[in-house]
Amino acid sequence: MIVLLPLTIMSTSIYCVYMNRIIAIMILLGIFSFSCESQNPKSIVELTVDNDIVFLIDRYYSSGITISLYSDFIKKSPINKALLPHNDDEICYYSLSITHRMYTPERTLTTYIETQDRPYAAYLLVGSKKISFNPKTRFKKTSMLEFGVLGPKAGGEVFQNRLHENISFAQVSKGWHNQIQNDICIQYSATIEKGILNLPMFEINCFVGATVGVPHTDAHIGGYTRFGFFTDYFRGIGIDISNDLNAWLFCSGSLFLVNYNATLQGGTYNQDNPYTINTINSQLIHGKMGGVIEYKRLSVEYGMVVSSPEFSNAYWHRWAHINVAFVL
Repeated sequence: MIVLLPLTIMSTSIYCVYMNRIIAIMILLGIFSFSCESQNPKSIVELTVDNDIVFLIDRYYSSGITISLYSDFIKKSPINKALLPHNDDEICYYSLSITHRMYTPERTLTTYIETQDRPYAAYLLVGSKKISFNPKTRFKKTSMLEFGVLGPKAGGEVFQNRLHENISFAQVSKGWHNQIQNDICIQYSATIEKGILNLPMFEINCFVGATVGVPHTDAHIGGYTRFGFFTDYFRGIGIDISNDLNAWLFCSGSLFLVNYNATLQGGTYNQDNPYTINTINSQLIHGKMGGVIEYKRLSVEYGMVVSSPEFSNAYWHRWAHINVAFVL
């Protein structure tokens, strides 16, 4: 239902046609991968949804959706040569993804620009990701290369306002004509995780990573801990390696060192923006907590993310995070 509602709402726009074609391609690729013979014939479909409406607010990072397909045939893509290398004894996963994110100011009922508020912005990215696990050294490497568009062509206005028109307590945003203008996006990201403590029901990991390009250029460092019943984190994606019932609570914290954020400062090629924020906070704190239930071919995660202010006079912001994954 979560997937069908956005697709129905966007069906009247050029953006919807673009999204539907990409999703149709991913579905066909999933069917193809399911029928192909390989050492690991299973494929994983993953849906991630972020939204702040759970807390009855609608500002800053307003909404995000990512649809990913993990399949063995994707390892043949030439893009993987640009991603982090792996050793022969490591367990690798490859995925294709579509990511849509949109950002709004605190005051969305005015048509004019609020110069002390966040600009409207949206982007749409198509990416290729590689994850490698090493259960012996307890390392996990994740790298990703994404391409896409920032600005009106990403469909933020259509997506948000058509959705809000169908929600009784939501209001239509009136300032999308002031959003960050169209620009090209390309970004590369990489994260390395290391296991620190691994007990039967308790685990602590640390991580460090960076993203370079548009819309984001930053670096981050942090830690992750969980408590409950689970399989070894460094043996692979949980629902791919276990049919048992697993459930746990988790929390993580990150420090981000931000160099550039196109959703605040505009793109690198097109400088014809109605409004941008040139001076942004260079250090951000992210916190995340929640719970996960995995059983056989299905995994469901629900949690909350909290972020420190991105610019002067901004507020702390929080949003709900939902992740659903299943094995084909």
